[in-house]
Amino acid sequence: MRVTHLELRNFRNYGSLNLDFENNLTVIQGTNGSGKTNLAEAVYYLSLAKSWRTNECQALIRYGEDHASIKAKVEENGLKREIEIFILGKGRKISINGKPARKLSELSKLVNVTLFSPEDVLIFKGSPSDRRSFLDTSLSKKSLDYFNLIGKYNRLLLERNAALKAEKVDLTLIQVLTDELIAVSEPISRYRRLYIDDLNKVLSDLASELYGHDRRLLVVYKPFIRNESAWKEEAAKAYKRSLDSDIIHKSTSIGIHREDFSLMLDGQDIALYGSQGENRLAAIALKIAPFFLIEDKEKRPIVVLDDVYSELDAEHTKRLSSLITKHLNQVFVTATRANIEGASVIEVSENKAIRR
Repeated sequence: MRVTHLELRNFRNYGSLNLDFENNLTVIQGTNGSGKTNLAEAVYYLSLAKSWRTNECQALIRYGEDHASIKAKVEENGLKREIEIFILGKGRKISINGKPARKLSELSKLVNVTLFSPEDVLIFKGSPSDRRSFLDTSLSKKSLDYFNLIGKYNRLLLERNAALKAEKVDLTLIQVLTDELIAVSEPISRYRRLYIDDLNKVLSDLASELYGHDRRLLVVYKPFIRNESAWKEEAAKAYKRSLDSDIIHKSTSIGIHREDFSLMLDGQDIALYGSQGENRLAAIALKIAPFFLIEDKEKRPIVVLDDVYSELDAEHTKRLSSLITKHLNQVFVTATRANIEGASVIEVSENKAIRR
């Protein structure tokens, strides 16, 4: 999977931009604030029609304009497709090969992008919602079934919370919604558990490459229900115990939307005991790991690494560059300056991006 051409109109600071990508590795470099990340953001946007930096469509549109667009040509296993995303102030329109996309999942099936951004360094010390978001995004790209399940769960959760906020709580309705939540939660939890098992199969090897010596990275899942053999029965008991509290607080206090995971480095929780450098390298390993879980190399995702070299010393910079060139397919790296052998360089300045 790779992007061969990208065309931007009124996207962020770019009025008009056309770029072809021939090499697998592209370094986007320039001074801070020049628009490096904006270009990487456009590549990432092709995957989910969503930015990791903002939820506001208007923020993506160049100042003074009323719309923006991203056009791209993508290839996979010899198949070529054209994607266009038209961004308006309050939404977007997506077309694939000139035909409107009916569902967002059609886009995510065509373009899969794995992202590392500077904020990911805090993933282990930050909010559990950030770690759940990583799981949900990664799994939604891997499985359409999971994408649909998590969407259904979120809708049911909103309905249950709305029912709890009613002036007169309908206990029958609450029970019906609870039963539906439990039914959809069990497969979601199973997906998460299996996915974390898969991540753990590749994380330590990645960590050893990045750190420079043998290190063991292990994701520890903290599930809502631990007893897999009696999952639904245990969940029903948990919801029953929390019902009075939920009614008082008018919110669903338990469930898979409260799940979490931690990362252990050589047996210790990295959030508590890891240095800043160890946290950064572990975050890079975690975000890249999904790439190696896809057996078909042609289907492996495009990788966007935004400001990934910041605060890395010379040795670890060299190790990361080696990992990128040795293992990954198409990669976009942003940096103020980066010398990676074989890379194509795009110089960004004054709202322009020019191949050097």
